[in-house]
Amino acid sequence: MFRTTPLWGVGQRIFFLHDGRTSNLLDAIEAHFSPAASANSITKMPTLGPSEANGSIQAFRRLSANDKQAILDFLRSL
Repeated sequence: MFRTTPLWGVGQRIFFLHDGRTSNLLDAIEAHFSPAASANSITKMPTLGPSEANGSIQAFRRLSANDKQAILDFLRSL
């Protein structure tokens, strides 16, 4: 479980996500999409549900290119 970092200052960050794996804000948004995971056949760990962010990511994907850019510009202004 990870604590979500506040968005204030996101425009000054060099890396994104909890492990800093991307420096691209759009990639960071897309990386939050996660379908449900099947139970592990070896460990028998329970099935994980889809990410709570999926609805927001899908809505973002449906935006026009101009609207997506406006959101990215807003985030960079924080």
